[in-house]
Amino acid sequence: MSFVERELYRKLVHLALSFLLLYPFFFPLPSFLNVYIYYSLGLLAAALLNSIVVKRFKLKTELEDFSRELHRFIDSFGERVRTPFTVLEEAIDEFHSFIEKQLSLLERDYEKREGYVGLLYGMIGAVVSLLIDPCHTFYGVVALAAVDAVASISSLLLWRKGKTLGGEVIALLVYLSLLLLCGGSVMQAVVTSVIVTVTEFISPEDNLTVPVVATVITAALSLPSRCPV
Repeated sequence: MSFVERELYRKLVHLALSFLLLYPFFFPLPSFLNVYIYYSLGLLAAALLNSIVVKRFKLKTELEDFSRELHRFIDSFGERVRTPFTVLEEAIDEFHSFIEKQLSLLERDYEKREGYVGLLYGMIGAVVSLLIDPCHTFYGVVALAAVDAVASISSLLLWRKGKTLGGEVIALLVYLSLLLLCGGSVMQAVVTSVIVTVTEFISPEDNLTVPVVATVITAALSLPSRCPV
């Protein structure tokens, strides 16, 4: 898979996960859930995935050790018992290979060393936004979904680069249009989209900062409230 294809795949997954964060703003959650629990579970899942990625090589070694022990155990029972255990082992190996492939496609280069921080920071940013103002978190999550993804995808498709000024301008215009569709005034939309896009461009980890900045700015400028259902 080429660099462009890999990055497009990453951004499509990014969009899909962002839509999960937007779900409570369009549809009611089950009675045993509220938006705080929903986001907290997402944060827990992101932290768990990150811990797996960080320790993946240790886990791989432990899995190989377990496989060798399993082989010795199976061999002690003879051929009749060995066959079903062999099928189980092959299924485990195939599942492990599938997970490894998906993680390798989703990871940025530094995440191979430091863990899958993009997802984790995105969930932290979303949870912080929710705690700041649940009725303006919607704009933060939309910014998380649109600004980063549009900037990257347009840069890849038009300029074959990961991040460009042209891609940021396109992202700014897309987010500005979304704010207008949500009922914001032209001035509110322009100020918010400029600040959020600049934040995305200069931030060392945009998944963390973009939703928080967008939530704070839209609340400060009094854009229409969009509370969870």
